[in-house]
Amino acid sequence: WDGAGLPSAPGAMGQKRELTAEVAFTEADKECLARLVKDLVKLGAKTDKGEFKEWLKATQKGPRRTWHDPARHDWQTLSDFALAAVAKDAKHAEPLARRHLGWSRWSARRDAWRAWQKDQPRGEVPTKGAWALVARTERHPGFSESYGSLPSHLPGWRRSAKQRPPRWCQTHGLAPEMVGVDCEMCETDVDKRALVGVSVVDARGGVLLKTLVKPPGTIVDLKTDITGLRMKDFKGVKTTLADVQEKLREIVKPNTVLVGHGLVHDLRALRFDHAPVIDTAMLFSYKNLPRSTPGLADLCKRLLSSDMRAAGTHDSVEDARMALELAQWECEQAKPTAPLDPPEDKVDARDLCKLFVHRVPRGTRVADIEGMFAKANGTIGVEHACDIQAVHGKFLGPETPLDASRTTSCYVEFASVEKCNAAFKSLRGAAGTDALGRPQKAVKMVTDDAGAKKSGGGSEPKKRGLRDDVSKMTVAALREALKKRGLATDGLKPALAARLEAATEDDSGSDSDSESDSDSDSDSGSSGSEAEDFSKLTVPKLREALEARGLDTSGLKAALVARLEGAAKKKAAANGKEPTGAKGTDASRDPKSTRLVMVRKMAAHGGRAIGTADKTALDRDVSTVVSGAKRKAGAAEEKKPRRNPRPSRRARLAAKGVYE
Repeated sequence: WDGAGLPSAPGAMGQKRELTAEVAFTEADKECLARLVKDLVKLGAKTDKGEFKEWLKATQKGPRRTWHDPARHDWQTLSDFALAAVAKDAKHAEPLARRHLGWSRWSARRDAWRAWQKDQPRGEVPTKGAWALVARTERHPGFSESYGSLPSHLPGWRRSAKQRPPRWCQTHGLAPEMVGVDCEMCETDVDKRALVGVSVVDARGGVLLKTLVKPPGTIVDLKTDITGLRMKDFKGVKTTLADVQEKLREIVKPNTVLVGHGLVHDLRALRFDHAPVIDTAMLFSYKNLPRSTPGLADLCKRLLSSDMRAAGTHDSVEDARMALELAQWECEQAKPTAPLDPPEDKVDARDLCKLFVHRVPRGTRVADIEGMFAKANGTIGVEHACDIQAVHGKFLGPETPLDASRTTSCYVEFASVEKCNAAFKSLRGAAGTDALGRPQKAVKMVTDDAGAKKSGGGSEPKKRGLRDDVSKMTVAALREALKKRGLATDGLKPALAARLEAATEDDSGSDSDSESDSDSDSDSGSSGSEAEDFSKLTVPKLREALEARGLDTSGLKAALVARLEGAAKKKAAANGKEPTGAKGTDASRDPKSTRLVMVRKMAAHGGRAIGTADKTALDRDVSTVVSGAKRKAGAAEEKKPRRNPRPSRRARLAAKGVYE
């Protein structure tokens, strides 16, 4: 600290000085070194002894030789590797080390300014105006995570020339100058949120900057439904991100306050770091919905009595102005605005029969999404795949190649609202609510990556259609079909349906496999047995297959199945083939994987307004919610008998394909 009570500036540097700074580290740079080494590993930097793992084996002793996480090592070890990498590859590693080192010095300087700001005497702290909104933004629980982690040390990032806290501006008599910022983003093959347009307005609404920006790479999704931009609008556009950053550095000063709604997303798109800021999304909230962020249009309609986006598309100038007007309105209030009532978000009756599925990997097949509602995949308790009318979405397979690093969303439409609600209720997964209190579940979606890489088609739709047909058959029809195939007809409907599905699938696959089976299997009774699930065979069939192989036929069913599977594995090994799995799936195929996706209802229920009543009731109807007194009064009532009596043990085993 200097004599004037301000933080001293030794070691502070601008981004220009970072390019010529000496690469030298101290013990205080431990966190900086950990980040630097991680980036050097990603860059593929090498020393005379090889990459980081090889360097550790050559220079370290004991367990440190296998510590691949840089954060576990002391600063001297990390410094030795970083300096060795810089000496080996000065062209790439040295600029990276300088940026990290400069950012670390600048970050320490920024933290010192913030600590000095917090020590401001209470009588000097503004209670109204722009500086008060800056303080409220910084007190928000998500501020440090959002704005404190802007990676301005990375290539392509810029920082404002001189950042100072409000107390410094007050000391020097500089009044705050609010500037509204809003950006348009698109998706390219190199950036998910690439900048395509930016607007900057001053406190009087005058436009300081409005331009389209040529994004890096090839545009994948221009998000025309949001931005209103089309490819023809970029004809002749030569402005780059670097040009916009340079213009921003000319606009902002130490007392400039950037204002925006969700401003952190705009700063990340601009790759620009500046303080102080006012984020209107952090100034307002909804009652009983702490995770919900109020929309700019809803806030302007309620607080400013102004309707936004009459054209239906996003206008960056309008959004920048309205965010600025909202901040100016809040500056004039005697006290902070209290939490608002949740919006009257009515849902169209036609959308109530849809479920919203998000966090879906791009290129996922429609059949895999529908498979979440198929009982055979184990993700749902009751079969509902046959109730699906359509799946609406983009970036789905097979038109889009599978890309797990990028996600998309879609709507699954059902035949009716009742079937939609029943399907959601039957889904197996962790239940919760979204930011607006709408019920959602985390569901494991079974995906066939091999099928997605080919064409996204295959026999899955046919199998699903087969399961649908079998499930719709009556018990009498099931027994008649099983009798024609010479199979057992005892058991309940689930057991009969499973037995018939297995037999029908075996029949459909016998034609394509008959030639290979005839060449590889010389035993008369074992044709196609390598493609069967032996646990589904009856005891007489098992003994018949064992007798054909000259094996022992005594024992219970479990012993017979194990004996037959062992014989099949030995024969497959002798023929040079992969053995068959216990479920009858070929082990040479790519195993099916599961991906966690989120399935959400369009409304809490009935399409009414989303609010506290819906959040507490969740998936239950309001009429079924009873008070504690009524529940206690009815506790002595006689328990109603089960509508469907529990099946016997024999029937439950038969449903699993086990017969005694």
